[in-house]
Amino acid sequence: MKKDIIFNVIKNSQNSLTAEEIYNNVSQNIDVNLSTVYRTLNNLVDKNLVTKVIRQDKIAYYEIANNEDKHYLICDNCNSAYTTTVCDLERLSKKIKKETGFNITSHTLEFHGICPKCLKNVK
Repeated sequence: MKKDIIFNVIKNSQNSLTAEEIYNNVSQNIDVNLSTVYRTLNNLVDKNLVTKVIRQDKIAYYEIANNEDKHYLICDNCNSAYTTTVCDLERLSKKIKKETGFNITSHTLEFHGICPKCLKNVK
């Protein structure tokens, strides 16, 4: 049951979440401790239901697993992270494969800047 609740929190989030964010969300509704959340997350990752992404800030984030390439827009001001499906790296992937023989199956890319909300507050 706790596994389903944790999975649904991740599934219903528009952004990647840290274990602590998941814990804070789940603990409002059920009695759970942080170590249970971590164990459950590891189990979901092992079953390929959830992906663990360690971004440049060295923090682990969790999101629903899929075979899509991961592109993140990270605000340097508020640290919000947004995902985008915009990808024009196919040509680069083919070039890397041709030059190195490395078969690329997916990639993760981070762009840093200032989000629209923070830009609005600056003006």
